[in-house]
Amino acid sequence: MSGRLRVGVIGCGGIAQMMHLPTLGERPDLFEIVALADISEDVLSAVGDRYPLAHRSRDFREVVTRSNVDAVFVLSSGRHDATLLAAFEAGKHVFVEKPLGFGRPETEAVAAAARAARGFTMVGYHKRFDPAYLAASALVRSMPDLRYVEATVLHPDDGAYREHHAILPNRDPKRPGSDEAETNAGALLEAKTDDLKEGLDATLRPGASLSERVAALMLWQSLIHNINALRGVLGEPERVLSASVWNDWMAQHSLTEFPRGVRVSMSWVSLPGVKHYEERLRFVSPNLRATLTFPSPYLRHAPTKLEVERMEGETLVVEDRVVSYDEAFRAEIHHFRESVLGGQAPLISVDDAVRDARWIEAIGRSYTSAVPCAVA
Repeated sequence: MSGRLRVGVIGCGGIAQMMHLPTLGERPDLFEIVALADISEDVLSAVGDRYPLAHRSRDFREVVTRSNVDAVFVLSSGRHDATLLAAFEAGKHVFVEKPLGFGRPETEAVAAAARAARGFTMVGYHKRFDPAYLAASALVRSMPDLRYVEATVLHPDDGAYREHHAILPNRDPKRPGSDEAETNAGALLEAKTDDLKEGLDATLRPGASLSERVAALMLWQSLIHNINALRGVLGEPERVLSASVWNDWMAQHSLTEFPRGVRVSMSWVSLPGVKHYEERLRFVSPNLRATLTFPSPYLRHAPTKLEVERMEGETLVVEDRVVSYDEAFRAEIHHFRESVLGGQAPLISVDDAVRDARWIEAIGRSYTSAVPCAVA
């Protein structure tokens, strides 16, 4: 498909510098970065020097209203609703990093505004474009009797795992080790911010404790990737049977029932002492087992491992498949461009984000309840 997509980028921090901006910048025949916005003058100046043709602004409104911006990439941390509503009003196409909102009410309100807008909106769930994930999805759908699914995330300290990147304006200093108390304190500080309190309380219950909000925050910021990926393979969940948290609310587990009796066991555990990110999805039937092991999202072009277990007569065959070295972040951004220029709605829409929010809410409300919670 010919033609360049003229892009304004809002939020020039870590994920933008590690993944999105390099992907946009490596194909000037497909993308033109025409504007950058960030609230930090230091970040904006440093990143702007790397993309010198782009207009710079500390006000996102100045980017979304520019006539030479076809599409806005919303990559900032925290809530996105104010930025998104301004982009919708300006008639721009929008790519927004997850989550669309914090809490189901906020997510549904933003989704409704997106549906009424002139442009397309795509939510960034890069795992849905991972070549190994797509291959595994086809395998799982071929299983006549899928019975059990396991999703596990062993999460190291976030900053220590991306220190090989040069994040402008200054590279994060290397640390000899990670302080778990410091990691937990950072999560508590983020969970108590006024911007997020309303959404996290809505996920749990009015007046939820600060510790409970930490667990909900991990659902929205980290486990949401697994929630979306699992929905992409399995469809919609029916009810959350149980959910529990431990280790100062920095570890959690839930059990969810899907149609045809399929059970999904999902765990997330903060383990900052070992610099080894591990994220695994395992799909089990009597005759076939498929396991996806994702690398850290901060490693570009690291392939996702797909292991397939099956029988050949009396022989157990275990296959390790490297499906592709294509980068999932690149695939999703190129899909967004093709959707916009081709006039076709992206595969991953705001409806996906709303369905994710329903499952997240059901998990959050099961933390302190012995009664199964339907996914409304």
